[in-house]
Amino acid sequence: MRNREGMVRRGAAVSMAILCLCGISGCSSPAEKETQQKTVLELMVHKREDMESMGKLVDAFNRSQDEIVVQETIVPDVDTELRIRAIEGNLPDLVQLNGLQAKECMEYVKGDYLLDLQNEIFMENVREELLPYIRYDGEIPLFPMTVSYEGIFVNTEKLFQAGYEIPDTYEALIQTARQIQANGETAFLFPDGDNWSVRMSLEGIETAMRGSSADFWEQVALGNTDFQTDTITLEAIRRMKEIRQYGQEDALETGYDEAVERFAAGEAYFFPQGSWCYQALIQENPDLQVQLIPFPVSEEEEQKVTFWIDSNLAVTSQSEYPEEAAVFLDFVSKPENLELYTESQQTFGCVKGTEQMVPYADCIDEMEEQGALVYEAVGLPQAVSCYRDERIPELLIRSGDEAVQEYLTECTKLLREYGQEYLSMKEKTG
Repeated sequence: MRNREGMVRRGAAVSMAILCLCGISGCSSPAEKETQQKTVLELMVHKREDMESMGKLVDAFNRSQDEIVVQETIVPDVDTELRIRAIEGNLPDLVQLNGLQAKECMEYVKGDYLLDLQNEIFMENVREELLPYIRYDGEIPLFPMTVSYEGIFVNTEKLFQAGYEIPDTYEALIQTARQIQANGETAFLFPDGDNWSVRMSLEGIETAMRGSSADFWEQVALGNTDFQTDTITLEAIRRMKEIRQYGQEDALETGYDEAVERFAAGEAYFFPQGSWCYQALIQENPDLQVQLIPFPVSEEEEQKVTFWIDSNLAVTSQSEYPEEAAVFLDFVSKPENLELYTESQQTFGCVKGTEQMVPYADCIDEMEEQGALVYEAVGLPQAVSCYRDERIPELLIRSGDEAVQEYLTECTKLLREYGQEYLSMKEKTG
């Protein structure tokens, strides 16, 4: 990661320094101040559903001082846009990224495109238990904002009116889905037109049974085991395919945005996603009554829940204004300010003292008390992740075990080929 000589290490003190500039250079008249040009920071947001929430936070910051203004940028394909701008040497000052488990985020961390934030004062406001999940190779390239949990959204109003109960085991889930389908209705709504959603669905099922995959992936990389004979991997794929028998017919043609609209409109009872999409659902239908539950496991299995730091802010190494960017992050690190974002999103904040306002996920506290929360601090190498994203939808189309075995064999081959890369990432994370 790039040496951060040019970035202020005083965090919150930066704000005071800016206020003191008047005393150093002589105070301007009100008229002169009005004409003073502000430092403009570009913040690139990668989540369309975050625009409103991030906008509230940005607006509050812009109103709070006179020297800096943050402007949001959102593009249809933020990953492609960032790649192009990284090559051009024109990255935004600030960028919103997923956690280190995401291949895109790891790409920018390893490429020295993000500045180290660990010595900034505002990092002291981050919940201590989350620090290992944003640390890489002894540095902290991310400021964490929110935590997301993966599971299944249940339309509770629709479910209870039909006389069903929230399923607490996998067998109960399938039995309920079978009854719903027999009544001529759609049990599940799947956004399988977006590969990432299919991959996350599979990972959510697998994690619910296994817990963290980090050690398993390590053993595959070392040649001690493989995907194609692992019973949990095979069972997760079987369950992924089984539940799709009870989904809409056009699942593979349905993208995420459309799926959100259709589920919010009451088209189905279950929506395998995560807490990140709650705001989008409520925006579509403010009266929607839902609960987020863990993906159910069988009675003999120990229930786990996947979580990760879903929304992070980073200062790029190409920014001309790292000090000003630090001022913005210091502002975000105050709980009363971050709550402008978390309250709007109704999600879990990463800052000490942030109120958790997630009435749709009551089970999360219980799962945490049981020690059932699982965090993937690092993901698979990019070559493996890209292959999985490209091929997973085929598993929903191609029938028979042969296609599954071909897919899993190739995953094993790729992870062993890039085994040292994975082992190195795993060692450096946390």
